Parts: sequence; structure tokens; C-alpha cells
Amino acid sequence: MKKLLLLLSLIISTISQGQTTSSFSNYFSGNKRYCEMSKENLELWKLGFDALQFEKYYKYSSAAFLKIIKADSTNCDAYFMAGYTCRIQNMPKEALVYYYMADSLAQNKSIEFKQNLATTSFALGNLKLSRKKYLEMVEFFPESPEGYYGIALTSTIIGDVENGLENMNKAAKIYNSLNNKLNDDSYLLFGILLTRNGKFSESLPYFEQCYSKYKKEDGFNTHYSYSLLKVSQINKDEKMKQKALKIYEKIKNKEEITEEIRNEFKV
Repeated sequence: MKKLLLLLSLIISTISQGQTTSSFSNYFSGNKRYCEMSKENLELWKLGFDALQFEKYYKYSSAAFLKIIKADSTNCDAYFMAGYTCRIQNMPKEALVYYYMADSLAQNKSIEFKQNLATTSFALGNLKLSRKKYLEMVEFFPESPEGYYGIALTSTIIGDVENGLENMNKAAKIYNSLNNKLNDDSYLLFGILLTRNGKFSESLPYFEQCYSKYKKEDGFNTHYSYSLLKVSQINKDEKMKQKALKIYEKIKNKEEITEEIRNEFKV
């Protein structure tokens, strides 16, 4: 379970770090804000973003945003950027606090705040908060695929995988409408959810699409080998069975696999 959570955390972090939508790109350019800001604080805001361009100046960027907070404790944008600078300096627990304050102060106006809060809380293992924020994203920003995607991803740990697959299909539909192709992370998540829903044959093309990227990951090999094995049993395909066994043997931490799956491979 720990390995799977780590793998899924890596997947979900690409959503917030990539900031692929125009909304995210606009916000992280410093041109968009959700809270009013004084002229003095706007100068600090610009200084903070300028410092973000260079890793060696990250601490100065943090200082600028924290100075805004000190002057105006209700400024949601300063809290968010203080959280962001913490995250890129590998301080996720501190980032979570600032993200939470930013989202609370923004009063459901910002998808960026909710998504980064959801992502960080997921990575820290706070699945209840993460799921709550993804549900809020769907409620307040239904035209965005990220909320549905997040619900799908958290379902793999929470266990409501039927709900997860339903939301993953919704996310894919919106991505397609925006002419955005699914990437390897999405293929992996689809594969895992289809396996968990007993749709073994349907899962295989998704695993094959992302094989080169994830072939060394236990979470990938666990679900891929299991689907291969189940399909081989249905089709009485010995060659596929041997392929399943070969991939299963690549799993480094078999003690983290469920007893149900381990028993299937006791041949």
C-alpha cells in the first residue's frame, strides 16, 4: 500500500506542478489574484515572483509573500504563494498549512488553491481532506477535468473504485473535448481502476500504453500481472499466463500485495 500511495502521489503531483490549463498558467505568471492587494503589497508580490525565477532566491520569494501576510492576514494569494514556495523547497507540511488558509480565505473562487491543497494533502496521506477538496472542485468548477481526476485517483486508496472509474471517464471526456490527449499517468490510472473493477481485458491496452514509463514500479507490475493472469485464465492462454508470472516476479515488495492477489499467483 505504501508503494502504491507513493506511485499515485507522483502521478497526482504532475497535475499541480504542470499547471497545464490557461487558468493555472495565468495565475503562476503573477497576473491573476483573488484577493485585493495594496500598492505596497503589489510591489512585494512582484518581487516574490521575480525571485521565483531562480532557485537560489526561493527563500527571498518566501520572505516577500510572508511579509504581505504580516501586513494583511486576509490576503489569500499571499498565503497560497507562501505555500507554493514551501512546496518547491520540499516543505510539504508547511505548504499544507498555507494552502489551507488560502483556500479558506478565497471562498471557493480558486481552483488553483483547491487543487494544490488536495495534491499536497494526498501526498501527506490525508486522504479525507484530499477527497473533500476534489469534491469541491467538481462542485464549483464542473467544467474542469482535474476534480474528477482527483476523485478517481483517491478512490484507488479509499476503495470506492467503481466511483473512481466513473469519475475517470468523466475526466477523460472533458480532456478529449479540450483536445488534450491522455498521458502515461492517465493510462496507468485507467489500468488500475479497470483492474480493481474486474474489467481485466479492458485494462490491458492501458497498461501497455504506459509500460515503458512504469515497468519498474511495483504498483504497475502488480495490477498489470494480475489482469494478465485473469485474462489468461478466462482464455486458457498459457503464453499470457507465463507473461503474467514473469511480470509478477519483478515486484520487489510482494508483502504489500493483497492476500487475494498473492494467492492467485501460487501456482
